[in-house]
Amino acid sequence: MGKVVYKSPFDTLRIEEGYLNVRGKKLKNFRILKNDAVVILPFLDKDTIIMEKQFRFAVNKKILELPAGSIDKGESRENAVRRELAEETGYYPKKVKFMFKTWNNPALMDYFEYHYIAYDLVKNERNLDENEIITPVKIKLKDAMKKAYEGKIKDTKTMLALLFYSNSGKINGLGP
Repeated sequence: MGKVVYKSPFDTLRIEEGYLNVRGKKLKNFRILKNDAVVILPFLDKDTIIMEKQFRFAVNKKILELPAGSIDKGESRENAVRRELAEETGYYPKKVKFMFKTWNNPALMDYFEYHYIAYDLVKNERNLDENEIITPVKIKLKDAMKKAYEGKIKDTKTMLALLFYSNSGKINGLGP
């Protein structure tokens, strides 16, 4: 499509500019190219999950969200779930189950987010990336759901995973 104008030192995020023909007009456009990512709904027990308060530069505040991260080149999605959860929360999952995948924002970005449930967690060492400011938070699933419905959780991937699990996860046998 065009040339890469930016590459992140922390991720494989790149911005590509190019032109698109729309109804006979040549219009400048861009897209954000990024590795696919995993989003994790980790259960300590059937009622308690682990979320995290993470500082997000774009909104200049700490937000409550589910653990998530990019899939490294050549890495399986399941290994990315295990690695990211251990790095960010200090818990390693013995079991993971796939829920669904989405495009985060197909108007601007090309990558998929794969949403997983993780359970049978074992305490492990945390190993945050250099640019991460994260505090793990243990919370009852029902309380997290309440925060989502009250608008206290504004992160799309988190809201979607919580609502999907709440509305279909247990029915489809996805829970711990």
